[in-house]
Amino acid sequence: MKTRIAAIEFGTSKIVTVIAQSSSKNNHCEIVSCGKVDYAGYNSGDWVDWDNLNKAIYNSIIAAQSNAGTPIKDIYIGVPCEFIHVQTADAEVPIRSTDGRVRIEDIQAVEDMAAEMLRFKENDDFVIHRSPAWYSVDRGTKTMDPKGLKGDFLSAKMSFITAGADFVDDMRDIMGHVGITINGFLSPTFGEQLLGTNPNDRDQNCIFIDSGMYNTEFSVLRGDAMVYHAVLPCGGNDITTHLADELEIRYDEAEQLKRSAVISDDIKEMIKPPVCRDKDGRRIQYKAELVCSMVTVALEKLCRMIELTVKDAQTFLSPRSKVYLTGGGIAMLRGGADYLESYIGRRVEVVDIQSNKLGSPEYASVLGLVDLIFDSIEQRYDEQETLPMRVMDTFKGIFSKSHSDDDD
Repeated sequence: MKTRIAAIEFGTSKIVTVIAQSSSKNNHCEIVSCGKVDYAGYNSGDWVDWDNLNKAIYNSIIAAQSNAGTPIKDIYIGVPCEFIHVQTADAEVPIRSTDGRVRIEDIQAVEDMAAEMLRFKENDDFVIHRSPAWYSVDRGTKTMDPKGLKGDFLSAKMSFITAGADFVDDMRDIMGHVGITINGFLSPTFGEQLLGTNPNDRDQNCIFIDSGMYNTEFSVLRGDAMVYHAVLPCGGNDITTHLADELEIRYDEAEQLKRSAVISDDIKEMIKPPVCRDKDGRRIQYKAELVCSMVTVALEKLCRMIELTVKDAQTFLSPRSKVYLTGGGIAMLRGGADYLESYIGRRVEVVDIQSNKLGSPEYASVLGLVDLIFDSIEQRYDEQETLPMRVMDTFKGIFSKSHSDDDD
């Protein structure tokens, strides 16, 4: 039987509501309908235009409903990057089994101990994910599968993602007014990271960069956990604005020029450049070298901020840590990924998440959100499996307000 869900994701410049359903094909899900609405976004952990937020959310939901021909009665909510925080804790517990082998109960106990160390309280931010970076028996080799290993102590590094209490309250108020039940809060960033990265790369620590219009989200992944998280106040908008200011043209013209430019050390060209006109309506033709140089100047500033963040996160990284790139800020810029790779001196791979309706990198986060929802719904705890932690325990406690139950 197919399961159908609705989810809403808040980007830096648009709200996207999707209706999706599980598919029998390759155990994937499919997007049934989508409602996209531009809005003012958020900045420094607050909404830019609170007065019009309700209307934008409502219009996005209505559009998704109309396209699907079905009403939305309940919904999952993706928490934007500026409203989440990541905390990690190392914990250790004795192995309680009579034969000294790690049991599921020991894994649960070490995770609960990590939660207790961070002292989550009822009125704190809303804990939406907890997941393991690694486990270790008797402080030996780190592993994602400790079950059955023999020793005296089980250690773990756990990651906890929390949503800001104000954001949760805002969503409860808004959805309550339109009569829609909230099924849960999740991190789209976390979803797209698990969906778009190779587990082997995560086991060796990797970087995930989601560069949007107004900000760039930088995360370091280890195992099934986010162990470092930062939001940089820059994105594709900075490049477009720089072009518009320098050439004294409209923002929409600058955006089209940016998307036509090819950033390369060897070639300066534009593919299908837009028609721009001056204030008197006369056609202006800009040289490719000029446009590409201006784009490069602004892109370099963004790459410089990413480079500084890489240095700040150095303790979590190795020289071979791979970089995954998504979002509309750099990934959709012709040659942008190659420029970033050369600038920071690390291998960069553009995340390729395919969908029947949303195939662009700028929609990777909403697809990650949908995938995360279906994983949390469909996966069930099974003691016969070698390890339910790789994905299943990523979602443990996903819909609880806090981990107070873990303290019993």
